Amino acid sequence: MHKVIRCHKYGEPNVLQIDELESRVPGPEEIRVRLHACSVNFPDILSCAGTYQDKPAFPFSPGRESAGEIIECGNSVKNFVLGDRVMLWCGSEYDGYAEEITLPASRAFPVPPGMDYVQAAGFMLVYGTAWHGLMDCGNLVSGETVVVHGASGGVGLAAVQLAKAMGAIVIASAGSDEKLKIVSSQGADHLINYNTEDTRQRMKDLTEGKGANIVFDTVGGKVFNASLSAIAKEGRILIVGFTSGEHSKAPTNIILVKWASLISVRFGQFSRIYPERTRKNHDNLITLYEAGQLNPYVGKTYKLVDAVDALDALKSRQITGKVILVI
Repeated sequence: MHKVIRCHKYGEPNVLQIDELESRVPGPEEIRVRLHACSVNFPDILSCAGTYQDKPAFPFSPGRESAGEIIECGNSVKNFVLGDRVMLWCGSEYDGYAEEITLPASRAFPVPPGMDYVQAAGFMLVYGTAWHGLMDCGNLVSGETVVVHGASGGVGLAAVQLAKAMGAIVIASAGSDEKLKIVSSQGADHLINYNTEDTRQRMKDLTEGKGANIVFDTVGGKVFNASLSAIAKEGRILIVGFTSGEHSKAPTNIILVKWASLISVRFGQFSRIYPERTRKNHDNLITLYEAGQLNPYVGKTYKLVDAVDALDALKSRQITGKVILVI
């Protein structure tokens, strides 16, 4: 038997409950993993509320990624053996908040030496989203200016680190000076407090009136509107999320005049449709990690049974960086 945190109805995070489930023997191409850490992400909150794009059948576990040790392998598994340390992409199909999990071996990626389970559990989604956004969607070129809105969150910090690693000038925004201090330590060149400063004017001043080449926007709302006014010619605005809760309407006349592109970034959907491209992107990210250019930043850990508290803290924006459940 093992514990799984699952959602049986939609609502606030407190609808989650602890279930006891039997272990499942892996099929020929599956592995069973004893989990050590599970990542908490903003889409988990939306899944609980029933407002996320993917709506799995009840009951479901809202977590999307985790890390642990393989304790059983199907007889057709070739790439892993018992005892291997792996990070897992659970998606919406498998139990992301759990003490153990059985899933296809294709969902597993080796944990590199020097990376602990807590960092590994929170690596795939944030850095995968950052790479897919900046590189696949944004076609980032070294020397360009990248603005990362919501830079204090897990995805935002990953985007700051990756943009710097790829040679960009990075302008990072967040909602408090305290959070911006941490963002600065992760490599941002310039900072904007979007709650106290004129974001549009600061973006223009910091780019000497030229505007940003790429905006990586996890916030939406007024921040998106400011970005549209301060985007460079042929600039790309990457729509990653709406942590502000506000969905803006884009004036097409400004997009036309600016010669700008609005591009959606949906890493989860991309990973399902293009698994081989996703794995290649992941390999590139691991190479950067091993070179010391990426450093997963974990803001706080909680026990697995305290998943509701972790989600509440994430929802209220109390945490900078990743939030991880530990077993």
